Amino acid sequence: MLGLVAGTASFAQQAPISTPATDTPQTHVVITPDQKIKLFVQPLATNGQLALLDAQGYVLYGANVSLKKGFGQQFDITGLPVGTYRFLVKTNNETVTKTFVVQPVPNQTFVMQQA
Repeated sequence: MLGLVAGTASFAQQAPISTPATDTPQTHVVITPDQKIKLFVQPLATNGQLALLDAQGYVLYGANVSLKKGFGQQFDITGLPVGTYRFLVKTNNETVTKTFVVQPVPNQTFVMQQA
């Protein structure tokens, strides 16, 4: 069984939707209990590039996406080995990185009474 640890506490930061001052992608990551990651990007008047990278920088997933209506995608990470991973969302002028760690869950001990 694998555990999942978010690399930063800034996932919940959010600029007000009514003030799109720049083309910086406001990106949010939600980690679900069933080993899935949901990536959300708020609407921007541009297209972007999305990439999932491993610790060595190898691209595990990449796509060009329209951000005009926002973007959301779920990733099943149950097959990923233990390690550090990054989501990159790039627009013309900005790159946002979100890091997460897949780690093993240590054996849990319990006490059992014997008769």
